[in-house]
Amino acid sequence: MKRLWPLFILVLFGVTGCGDYQKINERSQIIGIGVDPVPGRDDMLAFTLQIPNLEKPASENMNLGTDGRQGGESQAYKNFYVEATSLQSAIARAQTTYDKSFFLGNMESIVLQSGLSEQAVMRVTEQMMRDESLDKLAVIVATPSSARSVLAANTSSPPATYIESMWTRAIPQRGFTAPTRLWEFWRDAELIGREPHMPLVESLDNSVKVGGTLTFQGYRPVGSLTPDDTVFYNLLAHDIHALALNIPDGDRSFEIKNASSHSNFYVTNDHGELTLHDVIHVSADLASSEGLGERPITNAESERYEDAIESYVKANARNVLKRLQENQTDIVGFGFWYMIKHPKAALLVRDHWSDMFSHARLDVQAHCTISREGNLI
Repeated sequence: MKRLWPLFILVLFGVTGCGDYQKINERSQIIGIGVDPVPGRDDMLAFTLQIPNLEKPASENMNLGTDGRQGGESQAYKNFYVEATSLQSAIARAQTTYDKSFFLGNMESIVLQSGLSEQAVMRVTEQMMRDESLDKLAVIVATPSSARSVLAANTSSPPATYIESMWTRAIPQRGFTAPTRLWEFWRDAELIGREPHMPLVESLDNSVKVGGTLTFQGYRPVGSLTPDDTVFYNLLAHDIHALALNIPDGDRSFEIKNASSHSNFYVTNDHGELTLHDVIHVSADLASSEGLGERPITNAESERYEDAIESYVKANARNVLKRLQENQTDIVGFGFWYMIKHPKAALLVRDHWSDMFSHARLDVQAHCTISREGNLI
């Protein structure tokens, strides 16, 4: 047995684990990409590439972030700013200033400046989708300021990680945004009968704020929804959870919490006249009554509150849908539903749905249930 030990040791030395570790230590993941236009150069784009800073700074005044913190405090990330014609060209140029090999397999967030042209958005999206190594589950967002400033925000973690965490963790109040991943944006841009959208973000002094939605026709930005409008878009097209809202009721108001919803939408065709139907179901807890919770409410008052919520949701959801009709951008997906139910109309939907959508009649219904469980009312 003792004679086997030298052979065993030689086998261990032959294992490639140390070599694999060396290769891993020579790579650096790009976790965020920002894209801004270059003034006067339609063929060029300004790329911000973000990597996490896992190294101990050599000196206290080392500037690792795009804008760096004061007092010698190192950033949790390092940004590279490059003007190039494509993403791969930008990575190749940035690689000349860094001693670790970049890879895209752990991409977390992609930030596009909302003023990018249709051609620029299409070019960047297709380049990212074509790259087999890039993680297509990365969150894609838009900003009215600059992507470079968003990825230079003074956040507790790298801004790309911070942005992704706004939707991947169990954080409430998601109704004010409509999260989108890279592959979903590309799918909807190429899909018949549904247009893509992106959540809007902006950089603050010590954070990044999310809220609002940028809407598209294909790859062309055509309009935006405010955070409050996005709530009603989510009620029309998606589910919301754990949302708190103030509901106006005449000259008074009351509060609901833990609101959740689901919806069903469909299209009917009555002798060539289309109607867009959307039925919204909302359940919520009553947080405070119009009397600020000072007295118990009766069953009749509870029913009146439910009626007030239904009227409020119905009116605002209808207004948001009318705005989408004005911009001819069906981000709900009525056209896709219609095409699935009527396959023979696929070419009609492909060529004329924007116009058909904008002239369709609307039928929005809302049903609400209030729970008083856990409240002293």
